[in-house]
Amino acid sequence: MVLIGHLFCAFYPALLFGDAMLHFSFEDTIRDGPLHLLYNGPFAVCLFFTLSGYVLSYKYFVSKNIKTLRSSAYRRYFRLLVPVFTSVMISFVMGSLGLYRHMEIVPITGSVLWLNTLFQFPHGDIFEAIYNGLFGVFITGDNRYNGALWTMATELRGSFLVYGFLLFFGDRWDRLLAYIAGFLLFKDGYMINFLAGVALCDLRNNMNYRLPEPVCIGITAVGLWMAAFTYDVNGLLSIIGLHTGIQYPDLAFGAIFVLAGVVFSTILQKLLSNKFLVWMGRMSFSVYVIHMIIMCSYSCIVFSQLNQFFSYNIAAIASIVSTIILVYLVAPYFYEMFDLGGQRLSNALYRTSYNEASLIVQKTYNFCKSGKLLSAMYEIMKNPSAVHSSVKGERKEGK
Repeated sequence: MVLIGHLFCAFYPALLFGDAMLHFSFEDTIRDGPLHLLYNGPFAVCLFFTLSGYVLSYKYFVSKNIKTLRSSAYRRYFRLLVPVFTSVMISFVMGSLGLYRHMEIVPITGSVLWLNTLFQFPHGDIFEAIYNGLFGVFITGDNRYNGALWTMATELRGSFLVYGFLLFFGDRWDRLLAYIAGFLLFKDGYMINFLAGVALCDLRNNMNYRLPEPVCIGITAVGLWMAAFTYDVNGLLSIIGLHTGIQYPDLAFGAIFVLAGVVFSTILQKLLSNKFLVWMGRMSFSVYVIHMIIMCSYSCIVFSQLNQFFSYNIAAIASIVSTIILVYLVAPYFYEMFDLGGQRLSNALYRTSYNEASLIVQKTYNFCKSGKLLSAMYEIMKNPSAVHSSVKGERKEGK
């Protein structure tokens, strides 16, 4: 959905932006109709964040083991780091070699509001690229090297929101009040999606709540309708003096409805469990990470060449179709090397360093708790190796 939406942003911007250049007469009709659901990227992002909240909390609600939260939180950054850092470095090389050609086609496609804003980074500054891939993407959402990576900072914050919420409220009988407070207080719709994912997982796998199939299908249909026919909800609410502060309230809650309908429906789960859709889901993160790199290089080069000999629509459609094929040809290799590589790295670091890191944190916490905060900070900064050695000694003694 995001891939198709971004390709349309590049070659048929009027399908998303009302004041963009038209390339065929019924783009406005499609944009305002149910087909908009097929390429509604912001809705896909909301659905992804809601699903993240569900998946990240699933293991805890099934096992009721607090250690699963600690291990997951420890590994989360490293799990995301490998594919994200790799995509940034690939983008740096592509830009340095002059392979990004998207700016050349902006006057032809009319994608002024989107295409010409991408990949604006300093070419040749390898250290800036390394910093961006390691920290910038995750801390500030700096997506200069890959436009799709703006979601990584939100994903990391949302992940730790899930772990923190479960750590404090996961086994409390009054966590329903915490859910309600979160929904009312959060002004970031994406964080609401994460929290809603946790709540749905809680209801489905912890409380064993069930809904009749017709209700599930109805909820899903409502969510899809909200994604297909988008409205300026904030504008409508402002008329009566209400302000949600959420960027896409209709899409945020539409995503919640869709996931709610699916997780409580046996029929819908069976429909979505065929091998092809499962494979597509497995490839989704790799596709998301690499697609804009391919689109702004390969797709734009192909379009520029074809547009010299064929009509605009033939050149654009050929570029779109070939890009989708190429992305899904590359994605399995990226998945095997870097997506799974991130999982292997996070697991290896957890096995080798988690217990030692936990002891260091515990030792510092004990110092602080005993009223020796300043001395603890001074000791660690002055001689961190001594603290490390002390921790290793405690491990040998079995403390």
